[in-house]
Amino acid sequence: MTAAVHGARATVFGLDVWTEVPLPFLEGASTRATGRRLDVCGQPAGVAALAGRDGFELICDQVEPDGTVNFRIEAHPEIGYLLWGPSYGAHLLSADGRRLRCAVGDGGEEAWQRLLVAQVLPFAAVLRGLEVLHASAVVIDGQAVAFAGPSGAGKTSVALELCRLGASFLADDVLAVESDGGVLVGHPGSPVAGLDHAEAERVPSSLESTEVLGANTRELLVRTRVAPAPAPLAALFFLDRRSDGPAQPRFEPATDAKMLLGATFNFLLATPQRLLGLLDVCALAARRPVERVLAGPSVDAAQLGAAVARRLGESA
Repeated sequence: MTAAVHGARATVFGLDVWTEVPLPFLEGASTRATGRRLDVCGQPAGVAALAGRDGFELICDQVEPDGTVNFRIEAHPEIGYLLWGPSYGAHLLSADGRRLRCAVGDGGEEAWQRLLVAQVLPFAAVLRGLEVLHASAVVIDGQAVAFAGPSGAGKTSVALELCRLGASFLADDVLAVESDGGVLVGHPGSPVAGLDHAEAERVPSSLESTEVLGANTRELLVRTRVAPAPAPLAALFFLDRRSDGPAQPRFEPATDAKMLLGATFNFLLATPQRLLGLLDVCALAARRPVERVLAGPSVDAAQLGAAVARRLGESA
């Protein structure tokens, strides 16, 4: 068994991440502890050697158009879950979500930390009983407002725009939630946001005072200051950006339950207990305003942010 790590703590996605491995992508995550401890340590030789080994079952993979592996998730009945890719390195997560061993890949520190916050830590949150939504979120007047939608819809850009208007950033692209006394609560995520380049072009004013951590062919990574505590969910907006969409954002009730179920981030762990928890989360979310926001390609983050702010004011 891996010895407990006694280094620095950063609380993200509802997890207390304890590590002796430098993790710049978690710097500034000062949310109060939750009691769900995850120990992270570096064991490069042993972890990297597990990729492709017998005994692991492939449960998910992403492959490039030329057939090369981007990243994979494999499961072993005794060892746990291996999330790895040639550029991203390898992350071995214990089956109970309490221990994580890591090895840096060909892409260096930035790439493996990006996979850590985008996939590995949310996976660990699900193992620890939280639910994870594919959504960005902010905190306004002490309550969480979340934005779901496909990549490029503008989830991150509208969140940054609302922060420019006074909101606090809660999470980028991945929102960990749990039921607390019959209320759905959103946990702060990593203090790093990933903007795809099309989104970055729509939010130049929001980026003027933002620290840029790096960039790749897909996205721009920026530093954010996350909210200091979890917040109850007040509203959920599904961003629907269409080529024939309206020139001004239009709000419609989201009446299809599949939209809520489809917003979950991880369907790989489909145990009966997990599915019951997911249904409970969707039922709690549906008690608050849940709306689709239709917008055309010319609608920028400032227009979208202003429209959401007005809509929240109308429902207050």
